[in-house]
Amino acid sequence: MNVLSSILVLADRASEAEAAVRKASVMARHFDANIEIFACDTEHAWAIDDPSPAAKAVISSCLLGTERYLDALRGSVAGNDLQITTRAACASSMEEGIRDRVRASHPDLVIKTLMPASDTAPMSPRPLEMQLMRCCAVPLLVTRGRSWRPTTKFAAAVDLDGHDPARVRDLIASVEFLAHGCSGEHALVRGRSVEEIVRFVEQHQIDVLVMDGPAEGSWQGPEPSLIERLLSVLECDVLILPSAALSAPRASLLS
Repeated sequence: MNVLSSILVLADRASEAEAAVRKASVMARHFDANIEIFACDTEHAWAIDDPSPAAKAVISSCLLGTERYLDALRGSVAGNDLQITTRAACASSMEEGIRDRVRASHPDLVIKTLMPASDTAPMSPRPLEMQLMRCCAVPLLVTRGRSWRPTTKFAAAVDLDGHDPARVRDLIASVEFLAHGCSGEHALVRGRSVEEIVRFVEQHQIDVLVMDGPAEGSWQGPEPSLIERLLSVLECDVLILPSAALSAPRASLLS
């Protein structure tokens, strides 16, 4: 990651989207980036392919309501120094709506508030966030909304033995790029286990943990992945860099 001129915020009413918008505004001010806040309605997907006037009226009303919601999110950002646009859509699935928007807008960074899967698993991400983390073709920042410290601390989770050397260089360069742009600090986490990484994050008060995206097929086993296990215990933000296989075709988001 060495460019940050456009940020796409994924907003939905089920999440605390204001937190993602706040993080986007911080990043945008540091990097002079544009922000687009996007929301997709799937509740009225049945009307998309219905040519009747009644169905078209339903879609129009749906989009109008979503646009009002997005305008309120945009208004939650203080100051007029940011370039913020909004986009509403109606799609048959959230994955389809997000995929189409990323293809159209080509963001350098996607930001999403991380919401719990259930009340009984307050730290575990929902299936939508898991799908995004598996298949996002651009860097994805997932946040729980915790404010960053005045001197933001970034850390790269690097496995010097398990990572390809070129990928290690990419991770380190990305952390240095972000820390420099945010006038922050950066560090390397060399631990392999969840316990080692969490201990480092807590001891060094890391605000953003930068991790390599999963290799193809690594999410299909019966056991939770490293990212899934970390997200179940970490309170800091996590930035997931896409794997080389995903980032090559920048025009797609979800497989």
